[in-house]
Amino acid sequence: MDPNKVYDLVQSHYSELASRSSTQEHTTVAENVVKAFGYRASELRSIPQNANLGLSCGNPVAVANLRAGEVVIDLGSGGGMDVLLAAQKVGPTGRAFGVDMTRSMIDVARENAKKANADNVIFIESAITSIPLPDATANCVISNCVVNLVPTAEKPLAFKEMFRLLKPGGSSGHDGYPRSEAARGGHGQGSILEYLQNAGFGQVMIVDCQKDLNIYKEIFLDLNEKNCGCCQSGAGGSLEPGQPMTERAEVDLNEWAGSFEIYALKP
Repeated sequence: MDPNKVYDLVQSHYSELASRSSTQEHTTVAENVVKAFGYRASELRSIPQNANLGLSCGNPVAVANLRAGEVVIDLGSGGGMDVLLAAQKVGPTGRAFGVDMTRSMIDVARENAKKANADNVIFIESAITSIPLPDATANCVISNCVVNLVPTAEKPLAFKEMFRLLKPGGSSGHDGYPRSEAARGGHGQGSILEYLQNAGFGQVMIVDCQKDLNIYKEIFLDLNEKNCGCCQSGAGGSLEPGQPMTERAEVDLNEWAGSFEIYALKP
């Protein structure tokens, strides 16, 4: 598919989610999802309620080992949940950047940062393949099931951008990645390793967290059969845009995606 079409579908879908972020129904579903991927109730209580959009495939802040005074960049920051949690870790002498290409998500995130009185947080409207920040800005780059939304042809750019933004010795960590990039052939993890190594990273470690992604069926139902353009596929047992919700309910999402902890260091 044309990369611009992919970006249009993703932005449309996430704009819809941003508009629903303040509803109580969606908040309840979103909390169920993120708790299934390792977020603690105390973490969720420490940030504005609608910062959690239920879009996680893991908890990158929990494994990032952030320290006071560090700079962290979250790629695909959504409503700001991981950025706000990271900001707590790096403290007032540190800085947490959130990058998202969807304007409505940036608006939601900035409002949440204001509610949280998070003065060490900055949100940037940008694609994660070309971010307007200087080289060697960050000690750590995190992403929560977002790099998978970048079109395959442009994924190398996203990993090179991570490498550019990191200081020497800095770490990159990503929770959640699709098996569906080469799902049926089983080469998804190999592709991630290749992207990281080609970008210049070393000491790469990929851990399959064995989480049950079928929790996301709650989100599908909550969307009231809205099309999910980011989940399309041409294979059998698919998640096609416009597919009836009853058919989607029969799909085992674990065949298509997995929750991975992916660690890499910039030499």
